[in-house]
Amino acid sequence: MAKLVITLDGKVLKEVVLSKDRTTLGRRPYNDVVIDNLAVSGEHAVLLRDSGTDAESYTIQDLGSTNGTYLNGAPIKSSPFREGDTVDIGKYSLRLLSDTRQTTFGPSRFGATTGFGNSRFGNSGFSDSRTRAGDAERSYKIRVLSGDAAGREILLSKEQTTFGQRGTLVVSVMHKPRGYELVQVEGEKRAQVNGVSLGLMPVVLRSGDVINLTGIQLQFLQV
Repeated sequence: MAKLVITLDGKVLKEVVLSKDRTTLGRRPYNDVVIDNLAVSGEHAVLLRDSGTDAESYTIQDLGSTNGTYLNGAPIKSSPFREGDTVDIGKYSLRLLSDTRQTTFGPSRFGATTGFGNSRFGNSGFSDSRTRAGDAERSYKIRVLSGDAAGREILLSKEQTTFGQRGTLVVSVMHKPRGYELVQVEGEKRAQVNGVSLGLMPVVLRSGDVINLTGIQLQFLQV
């Protein structure tokens, strides 16, 4: 069974097991996951389990929220939501994981200091605090430089992390023995690294490289 791992300000707030076919996210108290923050709409988004598939295949839909819903750094209205994907709502990061996988987030702080209680949690900053085992000495992140999500940062904690919007342009950042590589996996228009269009072969990323996804700029940085 899948779960949502919710992080805020570098701390894990909660892990929510997705036991329902429809899971609502928003500020109002009747939501399945309540995010008590003014940047979050009353009925912000909904997770729908895809019928005829395994429990880890979902669709995320924005419900006409004021500040938007972001999947892997890109704004969406409705999009597939698969294991390892990250949704940003306000300053919160929600990652979809299999409940059988061990979560490697660091220790979290609960209670009045974070406004956390039951399924409600208060406001602070945004971060994804997971780290890769054996790679703690050299961690990397992606920072969004432009667009509505400018300033957001995503720690690269998996073997593969995708960015962009499915059906338009999608790139993948892959952790390899020689470092992190970038490859385009979807889209007719080509992504660029430091102004140079990607070819068919992966490109090794170096800290400071700027990735352009048809107007949205990301930067690869060492933590």
